[in-house]
Amino acid sequence: MEIKYHGKQMSCVITRRKMKNMRVRVKDDGIIYVSAPHDVPDSFIRRFLLEHAAELAEMTEKAVMQRAAANDHSDGSQHHWLGGRITLRWLDAPRPATLENNVLSLFARSQEEAETAFRQWKIAECIALCKELNREVYHAYHSKGYAVPLAHIQIKEMTSRWGSCTPSTGRLSINFRLMQYPKECIYGVFCHEYAHFLHQDHSSAFYEALISVFPEYRQWDAVLKAPLR
Repeated sequence: MEIKYHGKQMSCVITRRKMKNMRVRVKDDGIIYVSAPHDVPDSFIRRFLLEHAAELAEMTEKAVMQRAAANDHSDGSQHHWLGGRITLRWLDAPRPATLENNVLSLFARSQEEAETAFRQWKIAECIALCKELNREVYHAYHSKGYAVPLAHIQIKEMTSRWGSCTPSTGRLSINFRLMQYPKECIYGVFCHEYAHFLHQDHSSAFYEALISVFPEYRQWDAVLKAPLR
């Protein structure tokens, strides 16, 4: 589906799910993603999108600009990191990447080398943080009397989900892109996925367990649903 606003054409991807309410998100590819219940007609979705076209046009433009900024790894470029921003500084001699006062110093002689070094550093930081949060959330559930396994963590770069849980194997998949958001958001994703060890749905019992472990879950989940600033 496509909609127009002042000559600007916007692409929309509609996914039908077993859910109560429709959800609309703009991702960093500049595409509008709509999750809707099976019984909501396309005509209703189109009308809703057109009514909010001005807001969506602004969001898609911002998303495209943010994606361009994320692909810039020049000396002095800024990047989202754990709810804030860090600045890349190129070093002219080989040294391990180090973060100090929101400045990440890394050895690079080109944008390609800077991108590779930055990615390697981010992956290492992501693995370390996920190990920490995994054990923390595991103990949080047990402290509330919930018998959950200590999950095996897999780091992925996903486009449509922040995480997923496979109860049969005790495995959680965590989206690498979460490292752009505050630590509380990542903690919330871990809590959400751990709740699926108890309930393989999004029932009231699922949310009862989740909120008992992380009462601020909805607050930080809302941050994940909002565009990065």
